[in-house]
Amino acid sequence: MQLLSTILNTRFWLMAMGAFLVLFTGFALVSGQAANSASNFWTGELTERELNIAIVVEVVWFAHVLGMGAIIFFLGLLAANPARARIGAIAVVAIMGTQFIAGGMASTYGYNGFSGFNVFAALFMLIPLITLIACLSKLKAK
Repeated sequence: MQLLSTILNTRFWLMAMGAFLVLFTGFALVSGQAANSASNFWTGELTERELNIAIVVEVVWFAHVLGMGAIIFFLGLLAANPARARIGAIAVVAIMGTQFIAGGMASTYGYNGFSGFNVFAALFMLIPLITLIACLSKLKAK
């Protein structure tokens, strides 16, 4: 039981999730991947205006996730138990929930952001899931 408690360390997992989100989205923004891949997420041919709108949507989405990653990282770094576990659980559900809701709502307008399962998609789902489990396992800690 002690080993499981050590593995499910809320500080580590919140900081890992935050660092992953910041590094992944930061790289995509700085390298231009967020803007360059925008047309790939929409069905059909895009006019120049539609492409510009798609680029803005992707850049803003990535910047939003980057900010949320920073919040999660600093929550893990600065908050103390048991508040870290409680706030962390709420934050992980809110962050990941809004991403799935936004992606789902956008898909009704032709957005195809989830166009394949790869390593990044697996990490994007696995790290928050482990983080949520770590936070939930420490909810009643003193």
